[in-house]
Amino acid sequence: MQETRIYINRDLEKKLFDSFETCYITALLGPRRVGKSTVVKSYISRHPDRSWAIFNMDSLAERQRAEKGNLQAMIQEKTQHLIGQKETIWVVIDEAQKCAALFEQIKILYDSFKESPMGVKFILTGSGELSLHQFSSETLAGRIEILYLREFSLREIVGLKNNREIPKLSILDLSLENPKEVPSAIEALSPYKPLLEQGLQTCLIWGGLPEVLLTNSEQKSLIYLGNYLQTYLEKDVRAIHEITNLNVYQQMIEVIAAQTGSIREDKRILESLGCSRETLKKYRGYLMATLMYQEIYPFIDSSLKRLTKSPKGYLIDNGLISLLTGAYDLENLKKTGLLGHRFENWFLQALNCWQDQTVGQHRIGYWRTSGGVEVDFVLDKKPQVVPFEVTVGIHKDGKKIKHLRQFMEGESRATQGFYIYNGPYEYDEDARLHFMPAWAFC
Repeated sequence: MQETRIYINRDLEKKLFDSFETCYITALLGPRRVGKSTVVKSYISRHPDRSWAIFNMDSLAERQRAEKGNLQAMIQEKTQHLIGQKETIWVVIDEAQKCAALFEQIKILYDSFKESPMGVKFILTGSGELSLHQFSSETLAGRIEILYLREFSLREIVGLKNNREIPKLSILDLSLENPKEVPSAIEALSPYKPLLEQGLQTCLIWGGLPEVLLTNSEQKSLIYLGNYLQTYLEKDVRAIHEITNLNVYQQMIEVIAAQTGSIREDKRILESLGCSRETLKKYRGYLMATLMYQEIYPFIDSSLKRLTKSPKGYLIDNGLISLLTGAYDLENLKKTGLLGHRFENWFLQALNCWQDQTVGQHRIGYWRTSGGVEVDFVLDKKPQVVPFEVTVGIHKDGKKIKHLRQFMEGESRATQGFYIYNGPYEYDEDARLHFMPAWAFC
């Protein structure tokens, strides 16, 4: 018999479900196949008494009807009653960004019934930014809350692969608020340490897409990732009219995969692709808008100086990097030094997941001087600034520690620093540095 797997509560779930209960339009965005529909279906299953109208703009028939301005009629057909007359109607629209005509209709319906106790609640999902396809999300400005669902976090990966829930502890928040409590929190996680370490190794090679995680075969993982990439190109990218050369777009993804974690060098990329600078800029913008790629920019310190200008670029999923580079042997990645980039990529996504669940506007950057002194990540969490040095090794590196201390000495807002590695937890109270085992940053 096939094993029945439990539903894994996502890290974002509470914030997301709270948003579903507000009168505002909720948009849940994230890369293809990270589990957006699964989370929404879980919410729907908890409220079977509500009146639901569910649509998918991947469906040509539904998209064509919506393009003709028939959204209100479509909702009424699904629910068998008029909006605002009987009960609140809950409308879910998957892949909403693929139908530009939807948004003016949503705005009109929202504005018409927002004061009614029996109005309409819209839940939109999308595998790209809402402004992707030739329209502006400004149509819904002031009416919408946008949330992001990422690939599975380390905690979620271990829960999914082992059919069990892992305690959710925000080690970062605890470290910043009360460092003395961190050892006991890590101790509470210690029974799960072997599973978390194993999960981290999986994440470094295969990323966090749930269907990849559920395969137990290298070959099946590669086949799935190949199909995933092809579907992305054929369904998401081909629909963008401004992308006229799919081969160049795919080659750009391959180049970016090989350079993930490095400072962006447009000259070398242009030489590889043989395209114009304008084409590269446009195509890279769409890769970012479809939530497959992220850039982080140099941190601007308290003196408002930016010591370097170029961003660092990251193809978001480590599994896709394995597919596109052909490098998925753990021992070989260690020998070549490439595992460090995968480790850095994982940690950036961990920071993104933390940021998604946190109130306030935060910015993730990096710090690099003209002399080559660098700190991998700097989190601008006003009023604090938090530097992170990230290394896959099990021992402390004196040079990296020196860089952290140099940054903190020059930045008055940096009250705590983090050295993320695969060694044990320690706290240097004088230097205000946490030496944090990666497995605990889940």
